[in-house]
Amino acid sequence: MGLWGSLSAMFSYLDAQTGSMIVTAIAGGFAGLAVAFKMGMARIRSKVTGKPMPANESSEDDEYESSHD
Repeated sequence: MGLWGSLSAMFSYLDAQTGSMIVTAIAGGFAGLAVAFKMGMARIRSKVTGKPMPANESSEDDEYESSHD
């Protein structure tokens, strides 16, 4: 059986905080994907139209590159 016993017994208990943490992580992942998608679309739109990205949608990488040119 081993030192730790059976793995199914080890993972059989999830308390309320664990479920809340899982839901929060999933919600945060979706929010991060939404922001990444929005930023990607803004970059594509700025390249297609030739207009610069709005200041509130520029990424930190762009700010770093423009300040160190």
